[in-house]
Amino acid sequence: MRGLFGDFATMPLKDLVVYLGSKNASGVLSLQRDVVRKQVILVNGEAINASSNEPREYLGQFLINLGKITEDQFNRAYVTQRETKVFLGQILVMIGAVSEDQVRNALSLKMRETLLEAYQWTTGTFAFEAEKKPDIPQGLELKIPLSEIHKEGEFRETVWDAIRSVFPRGSCTLKLHRARLAEEPAAGSLDEKLCALIEGGHTIDELVLALHATDFFLYQRLYALHRLEAVTVENLDGALDIEMASMFETPAIVEGASLAQTMEQARTALAAGEYREALAAARQANELGPSSETQALIQQTEATWLATLRAEFMVGKRVPLLKLPPSKLKAMPLTAPERYLLSRFDGKRDLPTIVNVSPLRELEALAHFQRFLEQGLVELVG
Repeated sequence: MRGLFGDFATMPLKDLVVYLGSKNASGVLSLQRDVVRKQVILVNGEAINASSNEPREYLGQFLINLGKITEDQFNRAYVTQRETKVFLGQILVMIGAVSEDQVRNALSLKMRETLLEAYQWTTGTFAFEAEKKPDIPQGLELKIPLSEIHKEGEFRETVWDAIRSVFPRGSCTLKLHRARLAEEPAAGSLDEKLCALIEGGHTIDELVLALHATDFFLYQRLYALHRLEAVTVENLDGALDIEMASMFETPAIVEGASLAQTMEQARTALAAGEYREALAAARQANELGPSSETQALIQQTEATWLATLRAEFMVGKRVPLLKLPPSKLKAMPLTAPERYLLSRFDGKRDLPTIVNVSPLRELEALAHFQRFLEQGLVELVG
């Protein structure tokens, strides 16, 4: 079959998956929404590999969430992978951290989640290149029929409706009723960590990051606990309005500007080294008129900004230190990613280790850290 290009406003991903599966398609399916990019390799209507720039969909994050490896094991394997280019799962098996079956199961979850998470996208673009023959990673082989993924996607659509009726926003805080749990969580288990975080007053968005979980996995577990009446929503309004919310936030975007004007603003800011403003403008341009040009501008801006931040912060083993007591930070209006990162600054872990293990994208983590420095919340020593 020929290549296929379009956007999710005219062809939802679930329809695209059905079409490619019915055609026994082979090739590369690329998906993009804003700064999130995914790629799925298809052979005869089956997914055999999937990748994403969303860290929560990385193999290592799945293994941490499942309790198969520790953050320290992941970091050591990740550093080795960057140096050797060997598949992360193979490294973890070689050092005895996990078995091949555990890697295979995690890879299956990862491949499914990469596609199924995008089922919720109502904006964004897709491109299917039938003639493209990318390098396929050697090692553990998986094949998941697109028809199977579609059935699971239909199931999830129903489940999400039920979940959202109980937990409408990630900014909700929860109340745990331990007496109603089916059994007391085992020491060190995911449920024990989840219960402790709920009792600590964390929002759902904060739970997702602290547990290195994907949205569906975490919400599904919360919904199961809700059915037992062991978890209820305590604060539906969630957190306060965030003043220092986004790494992309900038007052410089011109409201009402045309697509051409916004793209020019992004290019001008990029040339001047105003990366935060440049990325905000590039994203705005992509919202006004998504195209290969606007997406290429986002990628160029991200790559340039990330290279600058890496050179500034990721060289050496410098340690970030909080300049405010944790009690004062707790009262500040912070986003879930900001609160997660600040919670990792314990005076022991160096910044590269924190960033590598983080369920946040590297650019997002470093951009937040840069803002922390600018606002005097942290210092970098060593």
